[in-house]
Amino acid sequence: MSKSYYGPSQFGKIYFKIKQKRLWLKLYILKLRGLQIGRDNTIGKIYANWPNRLIIGDNCDIQDNISFRIVHPFKESNYIKLGDHIFIGDSCEFNCSSKIIIENDCLIASNTTFVDTGHAYKRDKKIKDQAVLNTQIIIKEDVWIGTSCNILSGVTIGKGAVIAAGAVVNKDVPEYEVWGGVPAKFIKKRM
Repeated sequence: MSKSYYGPSQFGKIYFKIKQKRLWLKLYILKLRGLQIGRDNTIGKIYANWPNRLIIGDNCDIQDNISFRIVHPFKESNYIKLGDHIFIGDSCEFNCSSKIIIENDCLIASNTTFVDTGHAYKRDKKIKDQAVLNTQIIIKEDVWIGTSCNILSGVTIGKGAVIAAGAVVNKDVPEYEVWGGVPAKFIKKRM
């Protein structure tokens, strides 16, 4: 006689409760360290080296293995701000030397990287000896960024835009356009 499947085992239920308590404790510690967070969020396993420079709005769903890295934590202008109703998929990375702002109702798929820093690269001296360039990244509301994208320094992605999976965005994307490729280029208008 075969045994029917009725859901998770007792061990599975206990493991899940322990995992939830650990996540709650880690989030509580981040709040003690200055994390500003709104209501009704689902937050997975995140890393924030300077949580006092991270602002998370209301009703966000942030999956596991998200890294929020602030390079200049003592500069008031250096922070990461997430609006309301944001989804961030597994293993996304935010590297912030200036500021990264994501407005309301955005979807960011897994493995996406945001880097607001670049280097000057003139021929007259070594790259390591040249200026580091920091320019903010702004993602306007209702944007969908596909999996494994790279959003680079100085980019503004307009309201309602869609970025195709695997794209490298190195220039501004206008409102309600679909862009993709390496580097990202216009594909079509969003219907």
